[in-house]
Parts: sequence; C-alpha cells; structure tokens
Amino acid sequence: MKLAAFLLAASALALSACATAPSAGAASANLQETASLMVSVSQHGEGSDAASIADLSAQVDAQVAAAPNDPFVLKLAAQSRTTLADYAADAAQKTSLRRQALAEFDKAISLSQSDTASHIVKINGQDTAVDLKDITDLRAQLAATITANQ
Repeated sequence: MKLAAFLLAASALALSACATAPSAGAASANLQETASLMVSVSQHGEGSDAASIADLSAQVDAQVAAAPNDPFVLKLAAQSRTTLADYAADAAQKTSLRRQALAEFDKAISLSQSDTASHIVKINGQDTAVDLKDITDLRAQLAATITANQ
C-alpha cells in the first residue's frame, strides 16, 4: 500500500471515527469550506501536476487566511497539505508543503485547549465531527516523515 493511500485512509478513518461526538459545536462556514477542500484534495488530488498542486495549496492558503486562529481550520489545512505533499512529484514542492503543514499543526496545537469541543462538518452529506484529540499524533507522524525524507 502506498504511503499516500495509507495516510489518506488513516485521516479519513480518524475523521469519521469522531462522528458521534455528543457535544459538537456548529462549524463555521470557513471550517466547512476547509473540510470540503480536504475531501476534494483526497479524492481528486492524486495524479495532479505541480501547477495543480500549487493551485490547491493556494486554496488552502485562502482558508487559513480567512481563519488564521481557528485550530480546526489549521488542522484540516495541515491534513490537506500533507496529502498534497504525498501527491507531489517535485521534491522541493513536497518539502515545502510538509513544512507548511507542520507549521499549521504547531499553531493549531498552540491554540487548542484540552476541553475544546469538536465541530460538526458535512462530509459527503454526512455529519462528521472534527476534533483536536489526534492533532499531536498527526504532527508527530508528519515530523517523522520529514525526518525520514531528509
């Protein structure tokens, strides 16, 4: 199994496993757009050329710029960039995307609190809870990938 496919499956499983959170708050429009973009990247990003990946990354940039202090948006943006990095053929682009994702995970971690309630987003028409419980693990996995590929 390719690493990209494995990470994609793990991210989808982690996201869907949280779907029954009882104290979930309503998602902001920006969070919903970021979640939709993350799904689009995971479903349609494989095989993209460098220009398409750069365009998708710019779309992620726009979501982060609209909510620079929302740890949920930052988490999903980082996951999107991690997936894009897995799809990138260009080593410099791959490294840049991973470093951006790492910075977004770091900022999300710094903004999150242990009692932060999850938020509900629609993914493929289904209510899905996004939480921050796994954010340090996702960051650690990405840091290990960066270290292994240096």
